[in-house]
Amino acid sequence: MKIHYLVLIMILVSTWVAGPASAQVITRTTDVHGQIFLPDGNTPTESIRFELRGTDGSYDLRFTDSHGRFILERLISDISYTIFVPSNETVWGDTQIEFIPDQFADPRFYLAPLTVSKPARPSPYKPKPQVEGWHDDGIKAFQEGKAEEAEKLLRQATDADPKYATAFNDLGVILMREHKYPNAEQVFRKGLEATPKSATLLENLGIDLVHQAKYEDAIPPLKESLLLQPTRGEAHLQLGAALVETGKFSEAEAELLAARRNKGADEAGLDLYLGKLYASTGEFPKALEAFDAYLKLVPQDSPSRPTIIATMQRMRQEMAKSQGH
Repeated sequence: MKIHYLVLIMILVSTWVAGPASAQVITRTTDVHGQIFLPDGNTPTESIRFELRGTDGSYDLRFTDSHGRFILERLISDISYTIFVPSNETVWGDTQIEFIPDQFADPRFYLAPLTVSKPARPSPYKPKPQVEGWHDDGIKAFQEGKAEEAEKLLRQATDADPKYATAFNDLGVILMREHKYPNAEQVFRKGLEATPKSATLLENLGIDLVHQAKYEDAIPPLKESLLLQPTRGEAHLQLGAALVETGKFSEAEAELLAARRNKGADEAGLDLYLGKLYASTGEFPKALEAFDAYLKLVPQDSPSRPTIIATMQRMRQEMAKSQGH
């Protein structure tokens, strides 16, 4: 089941003026430019995701461009960092390097060759017939417009089998459809207790948290979902949305563009958040292009249209002023 979400967008164009700096101890930082190569020495043809950990306890999920290049901004100059690239199980194996920015400001390295065969894919989890029947009857009831009956049947399934991730996921999705977002969050979290590596549960937990405007809380499960399955387009979109809402614009752009590449994401939501991103960073031509694409996709009576149209008008006025018109 695909979850769509409603967004009420208000974009404010503001100017920030820095005041006088107070005396303080300044930590030296360094921007690190590096590149990752495939085991055979060729450059990658798509973005590679990697983990970055510092000895100061910092952790982040980063990404290269489509040629393996990356920029790590404002790293502390004199501490050690570790880059870890997990195996993609087809071309390279787990790869890890350590570096200190002061001593190695342009790390370039080859991914380790894949040394073991890809393990056999585990069989899908199979619950008991009665439990599966409750699940199937619940889905049928929801499709017939009987939401309360659907919730009751799916709760029977989840209570009877804590490992039945599909039942937890579908119950959570139904609760989101009913706008019962806190209840859905509880269901997704309960399902993850028994199946913590379910990319679908992690993604939908993140989506539910975005619905609740818990943007900081939404970022970790969405990142974890993408570590497990990097091509989940909707997870990229939702992560990008959460990053936009928390002001992490460079990361947000990479996620939203990844959503475009990997497909499966809601196109209207993607155009909306690209527009909001570029409006926030002052890239008005890109914002106008994205918002124009959004308006072509949403209904004429969409409640967001007047706000978007007004925002576009303000941006055009700002652009005309800057051009001296």
